[in-house]
Amino acid sequence: MRAKISLTLIAVLLVAVAVPVAIATAAQEDTASQTVRIFKGKVTYRIYCSNCHGETGHGDGNLAELLSVRPSDLTAISRNNGGKFPTELITQLVDGRETVKGHGLKEMPVWGDAFQKSLQPSWTDETDDERAQRKILEVVAFVESIQELEAPAE
Repeated sequence: MRAKISLTLIAVLLVAVAVPVAIATAAQEDTASQTVRIFKGKVTYRIYCSNCHGETGHGDGNLAELLSVRPSDLTAISRNNGGKFPTELITQLVDGRETVKGHGLKEMPVWGDAFQKSLQPSWTDETDDERAQRKILEVVAFVESIQELEAPAE
């Protein structure tokens, strides 16, 4: 009987230790993969977005003055949305393949198509659509990472 209680107690203790360790490990992996996603998104942003939206996302890129509609300040998305980043909406806007109601004319290129047609690295077997979705999510993760909740001092 004592042996059964001892084994049960040991099993309970192992579970009590293992579960938090597993949760912490999963959280670290999520954080690491999010960091990689943001880094990749920053690279893609610099190539495709910074000429209009600027290096820091304030809408002051090299081409901003030449455009008929000033590029959005991407750092103010959360601030203009009650402090919450609208991930799904921004994902749809970056993708551009579907019209988003209430957002007027499309001034931005359709990045979903551009990313779908971009070169496929030889080490991956992603489909064109999977590659486009991944690149869009990476850009959105980067844009979310540059949010400024307070307006810059003038």
